[in-house]
Amino acid sequence: MDLKKTWNAARAWVWLALGAFFMTFIGWRFNVPFAAWIAPVFLIRFFRDQRRWYATLFAIPLLAAASFIQMVGGWDLDAWQVPLFSMLRPAAIFAALYADRALHKRLPLAAATLVYPAVFLAVDYAISFTPLGSIMSVSATQFGFPAIAQLASITGIWGIGFLVGWFASVVNTLWEDREDLARKWKVGAALAACIAAVLAFGSFRSGLQHDSSPTVRVGSVTVEHPRDYWNWIDQGTPRDVVAGYAGELASIEDRLFASSARAVAAGAKVVFWSEGNCVIAEDREQAFLERARSFARDNGVYLAPAVLVLRYGQTISDNKVVMIAPDGAVSFTYVKTMSWYPTGSDGILRTVDTPYGRIGAAVCFDMDFPYFVNRFGRMATDIVLVPSFDSERIRPYHTEVGLMRAVENGFSIVRQVSTGTSMAVDGTGHILARQDYFTTADRLMLSDVPTKRVATLYRVLGDWFAWAGCALAAALVALGIAAGRRSSRRAS
Repeated sequence: MDLKKTWNAARAWVWLALGAFFMTFIGWRFNVPFAAWIAPVFLIRFFRDQRRWYATLFAIPLLAAASFIQMVGGWDLDAWQVPLFSMLRPAAIFAALYADRALHKRLPLAAATLVYPAVFLAVDYAISFTPLGSIMSVSATQFGFPAIAQLASITGIWGIGFLVGWFASVVNTLWEDREDLARKWKVGAALAACIAAVLAFGSFRSGLQHDSSPTVRVGSVTVEHPRDYWNWIDQGTPRDVVAGYAGELASIEDRLFASSARAVAAGAKVVFWSEGNCVIAEDREQAFLERARSFARDNGVYLAPAVLVLRYGQTISDNKVVMIAPDGAVSFTYVKTMSWYPTGSDGILRTVDTPYGRIGAAVCFDMDFPYFVNRFGRMATDIVLVPSFDSERIRPYHTEVGLMRAVENGFSIVRQVSTGTSMAVDGTGHILARQDYFTTADRLMLSDVPTKRVATLYRVLGDWFAWAGCALAAALVALGIAAGRRSSRRAS
C-alpha cells in the first residue's frame, strides 16, 4: 500500500474532522477560547483542497452536528428548534469559507488573505441585528483571553472576529506552497505585528489597576425557585393556578427582602435581584411596590427588584426592573426588551444619576445585542445592573457574552444570574466578583464596583470597524468577480 497516496487522498477529510472537532469547543457549553482560532484553520484548508465545490457540502451537516452537541440542553428551546439553530450557528463561517474558496486565487496575495475575515465579519455583524444577537458569534467567545478581549474597546467585538479569521487565512496562505515563503513573508509579518500590537495593548489595558477609583458596594441576590413559574405564562397565566401557590410566592418575596437586608448590613448601597426572582400576581403589584419603597427608604439604599408580574389570562412577559431611590421614589422602570416571550417594553434603556455614578439596568438577553446595549455607552453610564436567568449548560459562557459590553463601553457590569454564573466586572472586564449558582448555598454576591466609567474609543465611534469590514468584504467580492470575468474572457 502506498501510504503517501493514501494520506494525500484522506488528508482533506482529516482537516474537516479536526475543524468540526474544534468547532465543538466554541461557545455555549464547552467554550475554549483557543478553539476559535484553530477551527477555521482546518476548515479553510478543507475547503481550498476540494477540486469540486459540491464536495464541500459534507461540511454542512458535520459542523451542524458540532453545533448541536454544543447547544443541546443549553437553552430552553422546542425540540425542532435545536437542529434549526444548529444549522444557523455556523452561518457566518460557511459564508466566509465559500467566499474564500471562490476568491482567494483570483486576488493579489495580501487581498486574498482578507476575504475570509471580511466576509465573516459582515455576516456575523448582520446576524447581531436578528433575534439571535451575538450569542452565537465567534467574536464573543474571547472573554477568557483578556489581552485579546481588550481589542473590543476600540473595534467592538467585531475586530476580534476579524483578527481570528485573518489569522486562519494567513496560516493557510503560508501553508500552501511552502517553498514560496519568501514571497509570502510580508503577509505573515503584517499579521504577527498586528497580533503583537493587540496583545501589547490588551495586556497593558487589562492590567490597569484603578486603586484610586472610588467604589460602591453592590449586593445582588438570588433565591432558589422550587418550580418553573414561566410555564404558567405559557399556559396563559390561569388565575386559579397562581392563587394556589400564593403562599409559596410570598415566601420567596420574604426571603428576597431578608437577603437584601443582609446585603445592606454588609455595606451595600445598591441592591438588586436576579431576573424574575420575585414572582407576583398582578393584584399584589401595588402592595409589593410599597414594600420595596419602604425598604429602600428605611435602609437608605438604591433597591432594584427584578420582578415577574403575572397578568391573568395573558401570555405577555411583564419581566422588569424597578429602580427605587433611597427616598422611596421610583427612579425608573425598565421592561426586558429582547425576549422570546411577548413583551410590553418600549425599548428605551434608562439610567439614574446617583452619588455612586450613573446607574442603568438591562435584563439578561438584552446584553447579547451590542447595538442595543451600547446606548448605555452613549448615555455615559458608569454601572449597569443585569438581572439574569440562564441554564446550567450555558454557564459561564452566556454571562461572558454580555460582559463584553463592559469592555466595549467602559462601564462596570454586575450580572446576577439564577441557575447560572454571576459576575461583576469593571470597565476593562476585570472580574471583581464571581458566584456559581450550583456550588453556592447562600446566593448573595457582594461586589465593590468602580463608580466611574473608563474611556473607550468604541464608545465614541461605535461600529466603525464593523462598517469598514462590510465595505472591505463588498470590495473584495466585487474585485474577485471582476477578476474572474477577465480570466474567463482571456481563456475564451
